[in-house]
Amino acid sequence: MVDKNKNNPEITNILAGFLEQQSKVKDFTIQSSKFRIIFCFVNLYALLLGIVYFLVKGDLVEGVNTDFVNEVFLTVLNGRTSVFFLLFVALNLSAYYNFGFKIVCLSTVVYMVNSAIDNTVLFSGLSNLIDRPYFSAFIITRPLFVTALVGLFILHKDKAKND
Repeated sequence: MVDKNKNNPEITNILAGFLEQQSKVKDFTIQSSKFRIIFCFVNLYALLLGIVYFLVKGDLVEGVNTDFVNEVFLTVLNGRTSVFFLLFVALNLSAYYNFGFKIVCLSTVVYMVNSAIDNTVLFSGLSNLIDRPYFSAFIITRPLFVTALVGLFILHKDKAKND
């Protein structure tokens, strides 16, 4: 870097490239207030699901039927929760960057419906809803969560529609 005049065009090109990328990042779509409220509900639901998961996994909840929380259930619960949190992170990232949101949202809807059906089929004989009150709340509200995800899918505004 003895001759600064030769490197000056290179630096100018690099800076111009970064400024172009920065302007692309700042070009965002403003979502409706309904979308934001539903999105906050989805995030709150996921947060509460995570809290209940860690309470049950850590054996910190009293009043849960101990026959219900066995190794098979914990294995299924660990797998389902891991996949849900990965989809949840992908949903938040795609909402933030406004890229691929509808695909991730639709994938989450399909996963949640599949998870609800599997849990109903696999664990319906183990106990009734009264034996597991913490999970009963999530089983009963799962249709509301799936409906909220479908609402997010419908209400989301893509960049392509605004151009």
